Amino acid sequence: MRVKATLSFGLGLWMASGLAAAEGIRAEGAWARAMPPTADAGGGFVTLYNDTDAPVRLINAHNDRVDHMEIHTMTMEDGVMKMRRLPDGIEIPAQGKVELKPGGEHLMFIKPNPVLTAGETLKVELEFSTGERQAVSFEVKERPPMAAH
Repeated sequence: MRVKATLSFGLGLWMASGLAAAEGIRAEGAWARAMPPTADAGGGFVTLYNDTDAPVRLINAHNDRVDHMEIHTMTMEDGVMKMRRLPDGIEIPAQGKVELKPGGEHLMFIKPNPVLTAGETLKVELEFSTGERQAVSFEVKERPPMAAH
């Protein structure tokens, strides 16, 4: 009986922490780009799957080592690549997925202290429009090789 009570208590604390996996949302392939020592910001990338029957939005992200995080997109305007913040986040369609990737939608790690270094893992808490949060481990890697044209 004591073991059952202890397990129930531990499960309750874990769920109350806000770090329980978001219901029906999966994160795969999370990685962040290593930063030069003088850089102020770095990018984070992940594929998010929504296994529910309703759209869900990624609305925020948090990490204690980072001053703040933003959700961004890259677009080509008049032959110039521009980055802009998405204040309403990114919609993950019902029974669908969204890829946060270089050159497209992504997370920005603004003023991490210290900068992101290849080989480390950064725990990031993703926040969704449902109010749920999910802890995701981002592996920090050097810039991947450019694809051949």
